[in-house]
Amino acid sequence: MKLEDRLINWARCQRVSPSDAGGLGLTANIYFRDTSVPGRTIDASLDVEDANRIEVALRGIMPMDRQLLRMHFVWRKPPFVICRRLGLRVRPTTIFDFALAHAVRAIEEKLAAPRREFVSMQSIIDSMNEKALAETK
Repeated sequence: MKLEDRLINWARCQRVSPSDAGGLGLTANIYFRDTSVPGRTIDASLDVEDANRIEVALRGIMPMDRQLLRMHFVWRKPPFVICRRLGLRVRPTTIFDFALAHAVRAIEEKLAAPRREFVSMQSIIDSMNEKALAETK
């Protein structure tokens, strides 16, 4: 799934009404899981786990980028309103485009899975043997 689709899914999860979510928001679902309530339908098109991953990644980006993404995707505000709320120049419109691209790039970097670096113990032992360690007298 592309990042744009993931952000749209995150926004839909944020906008869901409390009656659709069983009266609970994303954070409340962590603490109050009650799946035994009859008569509630589950929206299968929402990926709540991925929305939670994006929510956690949003905590690690700059506040201005976080607000811009929330206003653009969740609140669906037009660019001139977002620019005025954030103190950006409304014209030229490329300023908003650059700010949105910066915010999307920041969230993309936070969501990127860290590369695992596998190091063999033998290579560490060999490098320690090559270097002369401090000798004690």
